[in-house]
Amino acid sequence: MARDGRRSVARHVALRVGHPVSPVGRGDARDLARGDTMSAVLHFRIGDVDAANLLVKAHHYSARPPANVQVVGTWHEDGGLFGDYGVAVAACFLCIPPTRWSEPLLELSRLVRAPRVTQPLTGLIASTMRHAAAGGTDLVVSFADRTQSHHGGIYQAASWRYDGCREKRMDGLVIDGTFHAGRSCNSAWGTQSPEKLQRILPGRRIEPHFDEGKHLYWRALSRKGYAKAARLGLKHVAYPKPARINELVAA
Repeated sequence: MARDGRRSVARHVALRVGHPVSPVGRGDARDLARGDTMSAVLHFRIGDVDAANLLVKAHHYSARPPANVQVVGTWHEDGGLFGDYGVAVAACFLCIPPTRWSEPLLELSRLVRAPRVTQPLTGLIASTMRHAAAGGTDLVVSFADRTQSHHGGIYQAASWRYDGCREKRMDGLVIDGTFHAGRSCNSAWGTQSPEKLQRILPGRRIEPHFDEGKHLYWRALSRKGYAKAARLGLKHVAYPKPARINELVAA
């Protein structure tokens, strides 16, 4: 499975994505008639890590491509030698989780699209998950970061199950006023411990940084995946809603 995340020549499946929700082309003519800059035809590919990483650097709030990529799915516009391999406009990464689980699973660690993409990313998630399931993956988790005011609406739209909100944890360090993610600290200095790094970088102001807690979503891809989720104690509780929606409902 890891080969799919690193293959230099990606296999692809073309699909038509309408506006806003059709996976089979309804609405394409309407898109073109309106003169939208987004192509009404997108092409799904597996394994184009380079294109996916560029999208993360340009459009994801972290600007950091993930590590330990196992499966990456991308949407491309028309283009290329055969017309089906143009510019990548959206990407979905499935990776080995940075946190330890007692059983093997994958984490959807990055989901990103170019601003001009109006098609819902539920289609990209579904295509990537189908490929992962065919390769033997049975359970995928993902986190929505409350620090970024995310509540996981895309996972709700894709009918993932919700486990709850995890407690706050240290996710990196603030060095002289600049945030450095924990993984970046480990890569650069071999540690993300404030105390150890202070000894490595004397004279620098180093403080721990804590997130606001993250919403945990999960998706089983088979009966084995559901059994694994049960063994891991993953719950199925009501979805969280953003505060703004609650305010509007109250009004």
